[in-house]
Amino acid sequence: MRLLSSEGGDMTGVESTSTGWDRLHDILLNIKPGDTVTPEELVAQTRMSPEMVRTVLEALTRAELFEKSETGVFVRRSLWGPPVP
Repeated sequence: MRLLSSEGGDMTGVESTSTGWDRLHDILLNIKPGDTVTPEELVAQTRMSPEMVRTVLEALTRAELFEKSETGVFVRRSLWGPPVP
């Protein structure tokens, strides 16, 4: 998606944010139970802000889709079984 400003120039901020969300969406959809991810990895892969990535991961943790370890690594949980060790 590409939006134009009222002056006719590109609004690249909107485009890059959308691309970051798309990347994050694809990454999170492909993580299987037991897989791990760190906020730093997601920031590097999506170019989204660390605060936004942490907010998303914390929301997914509250929804019980991820568990956060003491070291800050997020582990994908299974929807049908006990927590992954």
